[in-house]
Amino acid sequence: MRNSLLAVAALLLAACAANKSTPIGEIAALASLEDVMDNQATTADPQFKKIGQAKFDDAELGALATASDRIQATSNKTKDFAKGRAEFEALAVKLNAKAKALGAGATAKDPAAINAALTEMKATCKECHSKFR
Repeated sequence: MRNSLLAVAALLLAACAANKSTPIGEIAALASLEDVMDNQATTADPQFKKIGQAKFDDAELGALATASDRIQATSNKTKDFAKGRAEFEALAVKLNAKAKALGAGATAKDPAAINAALTEMKATCKECHSKFR
């Protein structure tokens, strides 16, 4: 029983450790790609669940705008880890552009633009992970 409880506690601790929400002003100082990716996933994954929504309330629009800013910061930092891989850097630049589009869609309160940006961001993440993960 004790070992089972310790195993569950270890799993919960590992799950919490992957949930990174570094203050946006400190993202540029992150020292590992893993930390950058953890921050990116913590920010993007909840927003990806909104793909297909017809309407967004003010709280969701605020969360989308914040996600846009955070993903721009993390994608800029991701380029630091490209190590001469032009395709890796190009995907970071692409993600950054889609994050900007997300912010513009949130500011305009445009569900179609938000959904397009989120869909393209998710596709960019999947493409990068399939090639470099």
